[in-house]
Amino acid sequence: MTLKDNTFYSDSNLSLRGKKALLNYFSVPIKELRNSEDHSILVYPQSFSDTADEVGEQAVFDITKRDAEGNPIEFWTRNLVGFISYKGQEVTISSRFSGKKNDNFLYYMLARVAGINLLNLDFSSQNNDKGLNLMIFLFPKLLKEALGQGLFKQYINMEYNDTNVRGPIDINRHIRRNIPFNGRVAYRTREFSYDNPVTQLVRHAIEWIKISPWGQTILNSDEITRSFIQEIVAATPTYEARLRQEVINQNLRPATHPYYTSWQPLQEFCLRLLRYESLSYGADKKNKIHGLLIDAAWLWEEYVGRVLAEKEMGLAHYTRSSRFHLLQTINGKHFQQVIPDYYDKERKLVADAKYIPLHRYDHLDAERAAAVYYKTIMYMYRFDTKNGFLFHPCSCEDAKNAKDNLNLSHIDIDEWSIKCSYQIEDRKNCWLHEMGMIIPTTEKYEEFQQSMNEVEYQFISQIKNCITLKTTQL
Repeated sequence: MTLKDNTFYSDSNLSLRGKKALLNYFSVPIKELRNSEDHSILVYPQSFSDTADEVGEQAVFDITKRDAEGNPIEFWTRNLVGFISYKGQEVTISSRFSGKKNDNFLYYMLARVAGINLLNLDFSSQNNDKGLNLMIFLFPKLLKEALGQGLFKQYINMEYNDTNVRGPIDINRHIRRNIPFNGRVAYRTREFSYDNPVTQLVRHAIEWIKISPWGQTILNSDEITRSFIQEIVAATPTYEARLRQEVINQNLRPATHPYYTSWQPLQEFCLRLLRYESLSYGADKKNKIHGLLIDAAWLWEEYVGRVLAEKEMGLAHYTRSSRFHLLQTINGKHFQQVIPDYYDKERKLVADAKYIPLHRYDHLDAERAAAVYYKTIMYMYRFDTKNGFLFHPCSCEDAKNAKDNLNLSHIDIDEWSIKCSYQIEDRKNCWLHEMGMIIPTTEKYEEFQQSMNEVEYQFISQIKNCITLKTTQL
C-alpha cells in the first residue's frame, strides 16, 4: 500500500480489506510503539534526541471513522513519511509534494540534509528494500556528527601473556599457558582503546552498507565521509564479520559519555540498521514490526536551513540549544524559551518553515491560524522585526490552481516559486511573507535534481527581492 503524507483516505478510494490490524496498530502515539518489545522501528529525529515538536505524540494514522465492527474505514496520514511493515503488510508513505510514481523530493531533501551528492539512482526499483534505502541515507550525517567529537575511546578489558606485567595475574590462564614456566605471565588490564564494541558496531554497519544497493555511492559521496570511514577501519583491526551478533549484543546498553554525546545516536542507528536487515530478510519477518519513519516537517526545516546557509542568506538556523526567551520576571530572570527557525539579527528578519501548502487557503480558522501565523508574528514582536517569512513547499498542481483562482489573484508566481505578502494590521511597514517553493514532478532523479537547483535559485531570488522591496518602503 502506497500513501501520501497529510492526506485523507477512505474505503471508497482505497481498499482497506485486510489492513485492519496494520491501521489499528499504527493509530497509537509513536512513543507507545517504541516502548513495545517486538518492533524495530526507527523514527527520525525523535529516536535520537528530544524534539520540540513532540514527534512521539503523533500517530502514523489518525482514524476518523470505523464501521459497526470497529474496522477503520476513514483515516488521515500525518507528517510522518517513510516505510513500515507489520505482520507482512507493508506501507510506504511518501511526500504529498512528490510526483505520482517516485518520491524524489523525499530522497532529495534527505541527500541535501545529509550532505550527499547523488546522481543516476533509480528510486523506483522494486528489488530493493525501501526502508533500508532510506536508512542508509542518514548514515553519513550521523557519522559526521559523531566523528566531529573525535574517535570514540572506551575502557575495555584486555588479556596479555608477556613479561611486562601491568595488571592482576590471571591464575587459571597462567597455569594453562605458562606451566612449565617459560618466563611469561598471563594477566589482565583495563585500558582505553579505540578498538571497542561501539567502533566495532560502526565498522559492521559500514561493511554491510558497502554491499547494499547504493551503498558505495553514499559512502563515497564526499571527502569527509570517506576520511571518517577510513578512521573507523583503521581503529578496528580486530574486525571479523562472523562476530556481528556478538558485537550487537555488546551494544545493547547505550554508550553514555559526557563528551561523546553524538556517538549514542550513531550507536542506536547502527543497531537498528543491522537488526532491520535481519528482520527484512529473516524468517521472522511476518511476525515482526519494522520500518523507518521521518518527521517530514523537521526534514523540510533542516533542508531550508541548508539552502539558506549555502546561499549565504544570513538567516541562521536555530535549534533547541538556542537561548532566546519571551518573558522576564520582576527580578530579571528569563522565562519561557522561544526558538525561531531562522533569524537574522543584523537585518531584523525572522522566518519559520511550514510543511503545508499555505497558498491553498484564503483564510484559516482561529485554531489553525494560531499554529501557522501567530507564532511567527509573535517572533516578529519579540525580535522587533519588520519582515517575517513563512517558507513552505508547493506542488505544481497547487501552483497552477492558485494562479487560476481569482480569489488568490494577489499571489505572485514565477516558474518555480510562489509568494504573497500581508501587512500586519496597525503595524506600519510590518510585513508577513509566504514564500513557496514549487516542487517539480520529474520522475528521473538526475533531471529532478537539476530542476531543484533552479527551484532553489528562484526561491532565494524571491526572498532577496522581497527583502529589498520592503526595506525601501520603510
